[in-house]
Amino acid sequence: MNKFRKGIIVFAILIITGHVILIKYTGLSWLNNAGSYLGIVAMILIVISVIFSSRKEKVNKAYNQKVDEKL
Repeated sequence: MNKFRKGIIVFAILIITGHVILIKYTGLSWLNNAGSYLGIVAMILIVISVIFSSRKEKVNKAYNQKVDEKL
């Protein structure tokens, strides 16, 4: 992973931490914490997306190297 992707992951983890801190634990209902719940889910999806993107890039890079070697 390059520095930009690592930065995105760190930023998303910080946002998740902030949303976990902002959750009102006295009432865990959707009405009280909808923004925090959606923020946590969104950041988790961003982290997953960055990880899959990095894996796909590695696979493509390896494939391109094999194709170049055959030429």
